[in-house]
Amino acid sequence: MGVFSGAREIGELYDRIADDFAITRRRVWPSILELKGGSGVAIDLGCGTGRNAAALAAFGYYVVAADLSIGMLRSLRKKLAQQEVAVVRCDALHLPFREGSFDAVALVAVIHHIRGKGNRLRGMAEVRRVTKCGGRVLITAWSILQTRFLKRGIDIISSPLRGEEIGDLIVPWGKKGGRFYHLFTKRELEKTVSGSGFKIIKSYGERIRGRLPENWVVLAEKV
Repeated sequence: MGVFSGAREIGELYDRIADDFAITRRRVWPSILELKGGSGVAIDLGCGTGRNAAALAAFGYYVVAADLSIGMLRSLRKKLAQQEVAVVRCDALHLPFREGSFDAVALVAVIHHIRGKGNRLRGMAEVRRVTKCGGRVLITAWSILQTRFLKRGIDIISSPLRGEEIGDLIVPWGKKGGRFYHLFTKRELEKTVSGSGFKIIKSYGERIRGRLPENWVVLAEKV
């Protein structure tokens, strides 16, 4: 969630919307099942209010839940009070963990909040550093093909004229503020992952409501 360069603003926004988020974002992300069957220590990076961290714990992992937003982590603590989940506040570009700390990493709906290709690669380099050799990493990102953004197609395509990247977008959360998103193509997410030194195991689109994929999903391994 709030774990990207320019993190102060997004962290403060997620602090403001934490209660709303906890109510409206209860469903576990379907693709988190890609990490089922593993063991050891897992990190839910950008954990939000803990829905995926709870799933990882149920799979049998010892879970570290990490996010920049204090509000999100407070909500998570209430929700997962009965589970053994370690809670850490941090920025995804500066992870306070030793090299090779994790057997599995969930980076669900996080990378699209990172502004700038260089920062996204830097974040993935940090993910690779803290992942054990042979460890698996799940990365999901919003797709540029989402039908709800068709009306904003001109804004998305013309982003370079404003000094941004194609796919950069601000998505409002009511009157509480706007969240930065970089909408990905499938190929772009794959290149970001493989270019960071991971071996891609599978890559696919994930549909939630629409006819086209709302999310791209990549499952990869550190080799």
